[in-house]
Amino acid sequence: MTFLETINTLFRGKAAGAGGKSGKGGADLRRTRRLPQRMRSGFVWTEKLITPRACMIRDLSTGGARVEILGDPVKMSLLIDGVKLYFETEKHEISCSVAWMKGSMLGLKFEGRPRPPSRKYK
Repeated sequence: MTFLETINTLFRGKAAGAGGKSGKGGADLRRTRRLPQRMRSGFVWTEKLITPRACMIRDLSTGGARVEILGDPVKMSLLIDGVKLYFETEKHEISCSVAWMKGSMLGLKFEGRPRPPSRKYK
């Protein structure tokens, strides 16, 4: 499923909510549904990093993504000005801001629309 098809599926409400912040009765209180991802790889990049960092996209929603940075941890100070998330299979990138960071996991909020990559990844 391409990135745009995934986003369209989420907008149409065909994807089931994927766990998360639960309220009374186990209801998911998030504004948008999360679509768990399996083996979707990508890269996180910012001007402050020497090279793009490989990542696995764990959850995807219309407003953002949860990614796991592979390899050595990245300092939050390098990501504070925003990052670009590159989807390797779709060959698109999207500008993001970092909503949270816990260990090697990042919560990213999409700040724009998917577009062709502005640089070479790999």
